[in-house]
Parts: sequence; C-alpha cells; structure tokens
Amino acid sequence: MKILALDTSTRTTSLALTEDENVLGLFSLTGSVYHSESIDAMIRDIFEKFDFDINDIDLIGVGIGPGSFTGIRIGLSFAKVLAQVLKKDIVSVSSLDALALREEGLVAPLIDARRGLVYASLIENREDFKIILPDQIISIEEFSKIVGNREVTLQGVDCPKFLGYFQKARAGKFLQMDAKYIAALALKKYKEEGAEDFYKLVPNYLKLSQAENNYANRNKKSF
Repeated sequence: MKILALDTSTRTTSLALTEDENVLGLFSLTGSVYHSESIDAMIRDIFEKFDFDINDIDLIGVGIGPGSFTGIRIGLSFAKVLAQVLKKDIVSVSSLDALALREEGLVAPLIDARRGLVYASLIENREDFKIILPDQIISIEEFSKIVGNREVTLQGVDCPKFLGYFQKARAGKFLQMDAKYIAALALKKYKEEGAEDFYKLVPNYLKLSQAENNYANRNKKSF
C-alpha cells in the first residue's frame, strides 16, 4: 500500500511517501517557508523520482494537530482536497503521537502553546504504544508535576526550552516532525478502523484561536 503522509502542525512542513512500512521518500522543511507554498512543491519533487505518480497512491495520512492553528488548517485542507479529487482513502492521526513515535520509553511530545501552556501528551513507547495522558493543552508546571520524577524524553522542536521544568528529562535526538511516522500511524489505524469520511475530518485545535476568542468576547451576551 502506497501512502502519502503530511504534517504542518509545527514549524516543520513534512511530507513522506511510503509503501507498506518502507519509506520511499521524505521531504521536510523547517523555518520561514510557508506551509501552503511548500507542500505542493514537495509533492511535485517527490514524485519526480519515481516511475509512478500521485494517482497511484492508496492512502493519504495527515496529522491534525494539536499545534499551529494556521498550519493544521492548511495541511488538513490540502489533504482533504487530494482525497476528494483523487478519490483516495484518508486517515487522520495525532501529530503528538507521531512525535512520540520517534523515541522509545516514556515520551512527552510538547508544542509551545504560549502563555505558559503547552500542547502535550505522555506516551509509553516500548513493545506497545500506550497513551498515558492523551493530547491536551496544559500548563507546563502542571504537566511537569504529572511526569514527576520519572525519566522522560521530551520530543518536539520546542522541548529544549522546557527541560528545566522536569526532574529527569532529556531532549530527543531528532526533534523535527517526520511524516514517515504520520504514515506509520495512518497505516495502523487504516488496518484497524478503515478510512475516514473526509467531509467529517476536523483539526484538533484543543482551544479557540486568539481571533475566535476575541470574536467570542465581543459577542458575549450580558444577562
């Protein structure tokens, strides 16, 4: 099964092409490149290297956050359009799960949500992939208390700034998002649950954006 997987939930735009569990191609860009400008170019480049094209893929895997509101929206919209136009199956997965899959042991994927908050989860990744604390937005102080004195690997490009909050933490060796893990999770989910309805796929924001908060505050009813 050929899978096209992508994630735009962090500062890294990552796209992978896999066949079953084998990685055929991987493109990742981190920095100032806009997600919307980089995804299309990545797809064109990656398929230039093979004797098949995008119409030959079987499944689209996409990370739906949590993370950057704009990034998630762009990536999910792009994936849904591809699924609709190409008439391909689509599966969504947690971006934090994909980050955690890069490490073994107790892993805490983190994305800075600002104002002392993080998007985080806690996962035991050994023989099995066990979610101890599901995706949530939480204060870094509260999250560090949950981890306690356990040895933990922090994952994600933002994690170095949070190391000091933990008693026994280290940063992962590779911190950028890698879409091959999106593909791996998508394949597993597809085998277990089948495809999703792309019309019903929504981003996992976990909180209102600042614009939505401002709108809600302006339109509050007084009683």
